[in-house]
Amino acid sequence: MSSSSCATLADFDSCEYPEQLHAGDSLQPSSQNQALAQDNFTMITIVHHKEDKEKMVKPVITLRDLYDFVGRLDLPAAQKKPMMSAIKRVNELLGQGGLDLPADPSALLHRLAAWSPAMAGMSAGAFANMKSRLRAAFRLARPQMANPRARPQLQGAWRNLQASLDVTMQRNLSRVMHFAARHARPPSDVDDAFIERFAAHLRDDAMVVDWEAVVRRSIRAWNVLAKTRAKFQALTAPKPKRTPYWIAIDEWPEGLRNDLTDLLRHLAKPNLFTGRKVRKLKPTTIIQYRHMTITLVSAAVGSGIALNSLARLHDVLAPDVVAAALNFLVARADNRITQLMYQMMVRVLVMAEIVELPEGQRQRLKAIFEELEANRPADMPKRSMTAKNRALLERLEYDQRFADLVHCLPDLLASQARARHKTTNAASIMRTALAIDLLLICSMRRENLVSLELGKSLRRMGKPPHHFWIIEIEPEEVKNAEPLRYRLEGKAAALLEEYLDEWRGRLCHHPSPWLFARPDGSRVDARSLASSIERLTKRVLGMSISPHQFRHISAESFLLENPDKVNTISEHFGHTDSNTARRYYSRPKQKEASRTYQAHALKAREGSARRLAKGKIKIVRKSEDKL
Repeated sequence: MSSSSCATLADFDSCEYPEQLHAGDSLQPSSQNQALAQDNFTMITIVHHKEDKEKMVKPVITLRDLYDFVGRLDLPAAQKKPMMSAIKRVNELLGQGGLDLPADPSALLHRLAAWSPAMAGMSAGAFANMKSRLRAAFRLARPQMANPRARPQLQGAWRNLQASLDVTMQRNLSRVMHFAARHARPPSDVDDAFIERFAAHLRDDAMVVDWEAVVRRSIRAWNVLAKTRAKFQALTAPKPKRTPYWIAIDEWPEGLRNDLTDLLRHLAKPNLFTGRKVRKLKPTTIIQYRHMTITLVSAAVGSGIALNSLARLHDVLAPDVVAAALNFLVARADNRITQLMYQMMVRVLVMAEIVELPEGQRQRLKAIFEELEANRPADMPKRSMTAKNRALLERLEYDQRFADLVHCLPDLLASQARARHKTTNAASIMRTALAIDLLLICSMRRENLVSLELGKSLRRMGKPPHHFWIIEIEPEEVKNAEPLRYRLEGKAAALLEEYLDEWRGRLCHHPSPWLFARPDGSRVDARSLASSIERLTKRVLGMSISPHQFRHISAESFLLENPDKVNTISEHFGHTDSNTARRYYSRPKQKEASRTYQAHALKAREGSARRLAKGKIKIVRKSEDKL
């Protein structure tokens, strides 16, 4: 290979690039070693063989450029072809064809992080290899890019420091310690300027997707060490993404704290003889009232109102205070009205009635609420699901592979648990598989799911093989006080029985009536089960799905096949108002009308093509040979 050609990884590691190079110029190493930049992505300088002097420099702007570059390298085919195949596969997953995606490694890897192997139709190993080969291709095109996994063992002071740390601290500081060691930087010389270099390395060279989180975590861990080691410099703490405004209840005036306690006690055990329609609220709803009140107080103080002037709950619910709090929240949300503000105002109106606020003030609060509703964003209709949930249902409709994986999640997770039967987390995976199965079939709420009791709300009816299971949830356990009843049979019953016979005992070592029990026999925490569901769905689907989102999924799946049966979903969910399901799940008329019209247009075109063919006018399709 000639001295002006860099076609192997070793050659790339030893050559540097000038800022500009014109045809006929001699190639000399540059001490600056700067990459060219264009638009929002990196332009990577490429040096071709001697015979291509007229094209000495070519920037890698798109994946097509990267693909062609790898193809021209003087490497064995066994090394080039896997990288070229990986580039094409990435383009298939993320692009629209033509290999025209920007050659921005950080952006591509960030987008790939939203994909799971199953969604890509690949095994876990093949998916990892694809990303590894993509990185390798970019490293060949950018010789200054370090391999983030190539970490030699630490030596000297850094090795001694690593040995003195627990596992968590070692993990949090691993990257920064290796980076400092490579640059011969002792622990005592780690400062803010060095951390800026470290951040640039993570972002530009190592192509770490979540580089900001790594830097934040490293700074926090380092500052913990600096408190106990005199020679270590404390680093500037990273700025929070948003300025906190939350004010803890302990900081409130005593009268206000007592009023909130009395309010929550009243909501939990209301006085039935007040002349108003009241009902006992569920603990989760009471928690929401507490959270909304803290939000209201904190926002009011954030707007400039003195905390000591809010001595009682009456003061907090005053219309002027509520309006100031809302203005603060709107400004904090980039001048947008959010669902949080709407929900807070609903709670404010209820609390104003409970504390018997004067009628004039209550009327003003209602006027504020009406103004809030009148200024709702167009994309936030009344009591609708969030944009995130709408995007999930859109994907369920248009991405068939995603929909298939969602529906088969219980089977996929159960298979994983059986395959790793002897591992410690296999039983937890099987429990999550059963939980998702019940969410898909019964569409129950999270609290009802974790509250299932054997022999009470979950009972077996009949004797094998002609038996089935019944789930009955009493009205007082349901959010809207409507009783729920579900029947489990077939594969759902089989999975339930397998869990009870083979797996539940590995998770709970004491007698317990709960279907989902902890090792000590108590009921599993709803948030813990939800976290497990979200973590495993992220692993399989590339995106996390919460228990409540499965409720939306079950409705959407049914209505895709039965668009005119919204009332069936309402009855299945146990809604007291049939309009609730209609607001959330009714199909947009324009979308359905457009589909009908498009089907007509395509059918008409096919009919016209057949008639033209009889008149010896042939329309050549892509699969046919042209005449």
